[in-house]
Amino acid sequence: MYPTLKTYSLVTIFSLSLSLSQATVAEVVLDGTLGARSALDGPNFAIEAHLGQQMGNNLFHSFESFNLNPQESATFSGPSIINHIISRVTGGQASYLNGRLRSTIPEANLYLINPAGVMFGEQARLDVQGSFHVSTANYLRLGQDGRFDASQPERSLLTIAPPSAFGFLNQSPPAAISKQQSFLAVPNGKTLSFIGGDLMLQDNHLTGQENALLSAPEGQINLISVASSGEVPINPETLLDNAFEQLGTLKIRDAPFTADNLTKGANIDVSGEAGGKIYILGGQIVMENAYLFADTNGASNGQGITITAANDMIADSTNITSEALRGSTGQGGHINLSARQIRLTNGAQISNSTLSSGAAGDMTITATDAINFSGFLGLTINGKPVKFGSGLLGQTTGTGQGGQIKITAPQLTLTDGSIVKANTYGLGDAGSLSFQVDTLTLTEGAQVNVSSGNQTKTTGAGRSGTLTIAANQAIRISGPGSALVSNTFTAGEGGTITIKAPLLELQNQGTIQAATQFDGNGGHISLEAETISIHQHGLISTETRTGGAGGNIEIQTGRLELTAGGRITASSQGRNRAGDISLHIKESLQTHNGLIETETLDADGGDITITSPGYLYLTDNTAITTSVKNQEGEGGNILLKPEFIVLDNSRIKADATLGKGGNIQITTNGIYNFSGEPIEQVITATSQFGVDGEIAIESPDVDLEAFLIILPSRYTEFDLPKPCNLQQANERSSFHINRYHEGSLLTPEHFVE
Repeated sequence: MYPTLKTYSLVTIFSLSLSLSQATVAEVVLDGTLGARSALDGPNFAIEAHLGQQMGNNLFHSFESFNLNPQESATFSGPSIINHIISRVTGGQASYLNGRLRSTIPEANLYLINPAGVMFGEQARLDVQGSFHVSTANYLRLGQDGRFDASQPERSLLTIAPPSAFGFLNQSPPAAISKQQSFLAVPNGKTLSFIGGDLMLQDNHLTGQENALLSAPEGQINLISVASSGEVPINPETLLDNAFEQLGTLKIRDAPFTADNLTKGANIDVSGEAGGKIYILGGQIVMENAYLFADTNGASNGQGITITAANDMIADSTNITSEALRGSTGQGGHINLSARQIRLTNGAQISNSTLSSGAAGDMTITATDAINFSGFLGLTINGKPVKFGSGLLGQTTGTGQGGQIKITAPQLTLTDGSIVKANTYGLGDAGSLSFQVDTLTLTEGAQVNVSSGNQTKTTGAGRSGTLTIAANQAIRISGPGSALVSNTFTAGEGGTITIKAPLLELQNQGTIQAATQFDGNGGHISLEAETISIHQHGLISTETRTGGAGGNIEIQTGRLELTAGGRITASSQGRNRAGDISLHIKESLQTHNGLIETETLDADGGDITITSPGYLYLTDNTAITTSVKNQEGEGGNILLKPEFIVLDNSRIKADATLGKGGNIQITTNGIYNFSGEPIEQVITATSQFGVDGEIAIESPDVDLEAFLIILPSRYTEFDLPKPCNLQQANERSSFHINRYHEGSLLTPEHFVE
C-alpha cells in the first residue's frame, strides 16, 4: 500500500459528461408505463410491488426520475418469490444517488438502468439482499426474446426469463457512471456491477474511510466501460472479443497515500474465505493510488482478477493483489492482465503471493505492444526508509507453492528500480517466471529476481523459482543494480536462469547472477544467443559463500565479446567448490580486457571448458583462469578446443596456493602469442606451495600452407620452446606439445613486419 509521487491531470486523461452537483429536489417519480404516473413521498421512498409489474420471478419498475439526497432512502419490497427487481429510468435525466438504496426481498437481485447516466455521491449506500447491477444501457435483455427498454419503452417485451444481457444502441455514446467517495457493498457471494460508458470511481482515504469502497466479499465485482453498440452479458466473462467496436475509459482514483494511512481500506475488495472475482474491461484503464484486493483466507480457492484494456492500462502507485493470506488452505486466485500497452509507475505493484499453506495463483500479463515498469515509491515507516518498486510480486512466506508468472509482449522494459519477483521466504517452493518477448530491457537498477530468502530472512528450505526468457530480438541489461538474479540465502535450492535470444548485451555493470550464501546449492545459468556482448563492468556470475555448491554457467553462442572489464565468473568463498563454466562458441570469442574465471578461497576451483570451430582472441590484459587463493583446494581444469588462439598481453592460468594446480588441455591448430613473453609464462598451471598442474597442447598433423592466409605477410623459422624448469615440489610440472608441427605454435619473435 503506497502513496504516489505524482498524479495525473484528470482533464487530460478523463472527462465526464456528468457533474456531481447535488440534486436540488429529491425525485422518485413513476413514469406511468407500468401503471399510474405518480411522485412518491419521501424522504423514505417506499417502492412496493403493486407500483410495478410482476412477471413470474421478475418484478419490473419504471421511473421518470430517480434521485436520492443525503438522509433519504428508497426501499424496494415485494413477495419472497421475486428473484430479480428490475428498474429503469426513462425521463432522460441522470440519476444522482446520495442516499440509501434498499431491498427487503430475500436474495433478490436489484437492477437499475438509466441511459442518461448514474452518479453515486459520498453518502450513497446499498442495503440489498442479492446482487446489484447499475447500467447506462438502453435496454436489458430477458432470456433470448424478452426486452426491458429504457430508451424506447414501447419496444419492451416483458417475460419471465431472467436478465441475460445489457444492450447498448448506436444512437450516441453511452452515458457515464461515476462514484464519489461512497461505500457500496453487497452480501457475501453476490455480484456488484457497473456497466456503462465511461466509468469513474473517485475516493479519498485521507478522510478516514477504512472500509472497501466497492465490496463484494467472496463475490464478484464487474466494471465494464463501452463506447459503441453491443451487448454485455450478465456474466461479462462470456463477452466475445469483437462484441464492441470501441470500449470506453475507466478510471479509479484515490488520494495520495502516506505512511500514516497505508492501512486504510481498498477501493475494490472481494476478499474472503473464498476469495472473489474482480472483472474489469475498458478501452483505457487508469488507476491512481488504487487498491484492488481479491484475497482468500480460508479453505476455498480464490477466483482472482481479470483486467482487459483494448488500449492502455496505466497503474500509478497502485496495489493489485490476489493472494492466499495467513491461515488460508485454499489456493489464491489467478491474475490475468491484458492490454495494448501496460504501464506500472511510482511503486505500482501486482501480487500473487502466498502467506500460508495455500498455493498462490498464477499471473499472466500480456500486451500486444509494450509493457513498461518504472519507478519506485519511497516512504519512511517507523523511522526507516522503505522503497517499493513498480512491478510484479510472487512471494512465498509459508508452506504453500508459489504461483507462476508469465509475461508476453513485444517490448518489455524495466527501469528506475522496478522489479519482477518470484521469491520464497518459507518452506514452500517459489513459483517460476517466464518471459516471451521481442526485446527485454533492464536499466537504472531494475531487477528480475527468483530467489530464496534475503539478507535478513535466512530460514526456510523452499526452492527458488526458475527464470526462463525467450526473446525474438534482444535482451539488454545496463546500469548498476540492473540484473537477472537467482540468489539463495536459505537451505533451499537455487533456481536456474535460462535465456534464449539472438542478442544478449550486458554493459555498465548490468548483471546475470546466481549465488548462494548459506547451505542451499546455487542456481545455474544457461544462455543461448547468436551474439553475447559483455562490456563496461558487465557480469555473468555464479557464486557460493558458505556450504552450498556453486552453480554452473553454460553458454552457447555464435559470437562472445568481453570488453572493458566484462566478466564471466564462477566463484566460491566457502567450503564447497565453485561451479563450472562451459562456453560453446560457433564463430569466435573476442575479449579485450575481459575475464573468464573460476575462483575459490577454501575449496577446489571450478572447471572452464571452451569449444569452438573458430577463433579465441584474448587481448588487452584478458585472462582465462581457474584459481585457488587460499588453503589446500586444487585449481580447476581448463579445456580449450578452438581452431586458433591469439594471445596478446593475456593469460591462461590454472593456479593454486597449497593444493595442486589445475590441468590445462588445449587442442588447436595454432596458438599465436603476441604477449612478449615465452608461452610457458603465458599459459601456467602452477601451485605456489604445492604440486603444479599439467599443461598439454595438442596440435594435429596439418599442412602449414593451409593456414598462410591468416598469417602476416612474412614469418621466419623457429625452434620448439624449451621445457619448463623444475620447481621445488614433490613432483615436477610438465608442458606438453603433442604432434607439434611447424606453424602451429607461434610467438611474436617469429613474425617480421
